[in-house]
Amino acid sequence: MRHEIKKIAKMADELITFYMAYHPKDIKIDIKNEEGRTRILVDAYHLENKEEVIEKLEDFLSSPREHEFEEYYWELAGESEHSAELYLVGTMVDEGSIRYDEEKISVELIRYCEE
Repeated sequence: MRHEIKKIAKMADELITFYMAYHPKDIKIDIKNEEGRTRILVDAYHLENKEEVIEKLEDFLSSPREHEFEEYYWELAGESEHSAELYLVGTMVDEGSIRYDEEKISVELIRYCEE
């Protein structure tokens, strides 16, 4: 269970770190533990290079969850300056979506609990 908590925290941290590189005016995070899953929602407001952000987020969310990969590499997230960690997060989630408008970009990640 402790590893699961750390994984959720690392995923949220990686999204925040990614957004911070684009100088947001505000970031809001919401983590909900629901029955059978955890939902992470991160909203970033007034980002620079919004089109680039959306493209990178769409690319990272296109990765399917890889349980075997995750167990070995999740602790590496956040250890370098490169966006590869964001792709690692993509392999740790079961569902992901992006919503955006003129003001904000929202990423929602859903990770099913393993019983």
